[in-house]
Amino acid sequence: MPKMPKVKNYTFLFYLIFFVVFLSSMTSAPGANAADTKVGFEKCIECHPKIQQEMAQKGRHEPFKKYQCSSCHNPHASNHEYLARNEIGTLCKNCHKGKKRSFDKKYSHLPFEQGECLKCHSPHSSKNPKLLTARGEQLCFGCHDDKEMFSKKNEHDPARKGNCLTCHSHHTSDYEELVEKNPERICVTCHSVTKKSHFNYPVQSADCMSCHNPHGSNRSKLIKKNLHKPFAGKKCAKCHNPAGSADPLGIKSKGISVCTTCHPLVEEDFKKVNTHVGEGVFCTDCHSPHASDEAHLKKAKEKKICTACHQDTKERLKDKNNKYKHPLVMEGKCTDCHRPHGSDFELLYSTDEISTCIDCHKRHASFTHPVGKNTIDPRTKGEITCSTCHNLMGSPHDFALRFDQKKEMCIQCHKGY
Repeated sequence: MPKMPKVKNYTFLFYLIFFVVFLSSMTSAPGANAADTKVGFEKCIECHPKIQQEMAQKGRHEPFKKYQCSSCHNPHASNHEYLARNEIGTLCKNCHKGKKRSFDKKYSHLPFEQGECLKCHSPHSSKNPKLLTARGEQLCFGCHDDKEMFSKKNEHDPARKGNCLTCHSHHTSDYEELVEKNPERICVTCHSVTKKSHFNYPVQSADCMSCHNPHGSNRSKLIKKNLHKPFAGKKCAKCHNPAGSADPLGIKSKGISVCTTCHPLVEEDFKKVNTHVGEGVFCTDCHSPHASDEAHLKKAKEKKICTACHQDTKERLKDKNNKYKHPLVMEGKCTDCHRPHGSDFELLYSTDEISTCIDCHKRHASFTHPVGKNTIDPRTKGEITCSTCHNLMGSPHDFALRFDQKKEMCIQCHKGY
């Protein structure tokens, strides 16, 4: 006959079962009854009294309204801020899937993309719709500079009224700048576009932002600040076919010659060893042919233009772990170091890489670590330069080093240590 287990083993088993049941009740609040969850909530507000004030507001997050704190928070420990059960963005998207895959579009609002839902929404309650932390334009202007966009003599009516969502989506969109509709169609939703007002050219399906600022301008008709000379002189036929032709919006010359005829210095840059010109690349990828609020008729800020193609740089800049970036990179001043059209030096530098760097970093001209033509990187067999050790587009390490400076950086080459 088998021996009966000792009493103390039963005692241990009893406490084990009790602990599991207790832990389950604490961490599965969504499935618990209302009375239990309210008791748990009262336990929370003993240390977090401000939460009770939030509970008094009319607009409450549904789990919060039902006292289900542990649906979002772990009551004991977490690897995430606020004892959240997961990264905030992931936690929110677990419940908020978006209607008809609306979250899976090509372009995303940066806070949404980075999972920073709390930049716009309150997690518990709010006096504003959708748990927003502020109303209308005040929410948008918390990040977007209203003075830059809305201090012009003439303002677009929706922008003047702060109705940002008339044109923009708040989470994702299939179109740049998060516009709600195709840029070629969104304007004609409200505006009637006629040939007469555009020198008899059929621009009804053209991109209106090629000439107009959608927020405001000091020029009439919201025309942008800087004008291309033919556009300013109303000489459309300088570049386009005549208005009455079979293809009026077509270009008169083939390829980049339509631009280089008037810009011969750019053509010389395109003939250099390293060039931006290539198959599928055209001047209007970076420049507006009509008008722009940026210098040199750039279509947008430099950072946006460059990262449209240089996706690796874009990803590094967005990575929250990459705390160290070159100041010029952060400011979007790419052309302070790189030539935009062509260069006889690698990576389109104005001069060789080391000379480009020491133009600003003077003391590194006599840096103790060997660099330059007489040094060889044992890994690549190439010349050691500044970017051998530094990744200026983004790094988690001090001085934008590619590896930790204490030892890891050095042993990449110095294997004997």
